[in-house]
Amino acid sequence: MTEGYFLDRHGAKTNRILGRSGGGHLEIGREVLAAQGVAPADSADVYAQMFRLRYVRVVEHEDGLTEVEHTRKLTSHQKQFLKALEDAGRTLRYITVAR
Repeated sequence: MTEGYFLDRHGAKTNRILGRSGGGHLEIGREVLAAQGVAPADSADVYAQMFRLRYVRVVEHEDGLTEVEHTRKLTSHQKQFLKALEDAGRTLRYITVAR
């Protein structure tokens, strides 16, 4: 099963707060932003705001590939989290998203 989540600047996995576990990135982003008092204009703005707050979007696929989307340089904590995934046998593919 594919798992999607965000990593905050401290390398903590950010899953859904409310509703079913897992959930999509949009739902996770909306919950995180609402908790911080940010009201995104639309779905694209959810991602833009999350990236602005230094979150990294992560998708772990069943085949062992992990996609890592970011706009800025990763923090040392995010790098440590992702290195642990790589050490556990996952293949990481970094995708730099244009701002």
